[in-house]
Amino acid sequence: MTTRKVQNPNDKGGAAFIWALVAVVAIAALVIGLIVFNGRSQRSQAIAEQMVPVENLEVSYTEGDPYFTLSAAEGGEGAKSVDLFEDFSCSYCADLATTTDGDALEKIQAGELEVNVRPMTILDSQGGQYSPGHSTHALAAELALAANGEAEALWNLRAMLFENQQSVFNKLDKDDFADRAKEFGASDEAVQAIRDGAFEEQATAMGEANLNYQNEKTGTAYTPRVMRDDKDLVEGQEITNWVDAATA
Repeated sequence: MTTRKVQNPNDKGGAAFIWALVAVVAIAALVIGLIVFNGRSQRSQAIAEQMVPVENLEVSYTEGDPYFTLSAAEGGEGAKSVDLFEDFSCSYCADLATTTDGDALEKIQAGELEVNVRPMTILDSQGGQYSPGHSTHALAAELALAANGEAEALWNLRAMLFENQQSVFNKLDKDDFADRAKEFGASDEAVQAIRDGAFEEQATAMGEANLNYQNEKTGTAYTPRVMRDDKDLVEGQEITNWVDAATA
């Protein structure tokens, strides 16, 4: 009869096995870490390459106002002013932004145009019942940047949200918005404000104020919309020509 000897796991053979297992786990962790690091590096590089270069642009926002203003940092004394109403959940707003933002930015930086952005949160309402959603959270992130005067990060975050609306709609939480803002060069203070949801209440109030404003001035409210002196600057399909109309 042959008797098999049971090996003590504490002897040298067992110790060697344990050390081998530890080494495998360490290597796996290192590989995963490198993959994550490279992925983040590649993402950051891609974002940097896609960023819209912004020069001579400033953003101003006074807490309590139902808008923030995009204007030339210098030389905009004679700029013509308009009110732009938009909703981050509105597909028509996304189409308008991707079509006209380039021209608008050029005119703003040239000191010819000043835009009071009056965000709406209409599409966070379901059956007439408002509940903070994508429109409100995206606006809160924008206000954190506006409050800190960070025009470049604001412009690029806004552009990203509209250009990628279908893929980001209702898929980003506060940390996601903060991470995107950071990738666009936002300050630590602004990024933390986004993570903390510091401007959620202001976003809700702003959306409601602009809804009431349109209803009071025109009897109806919708986005996108461009107004001047409480009247529509352009209507219907002509809205795609709003930049030329505003600076004519």
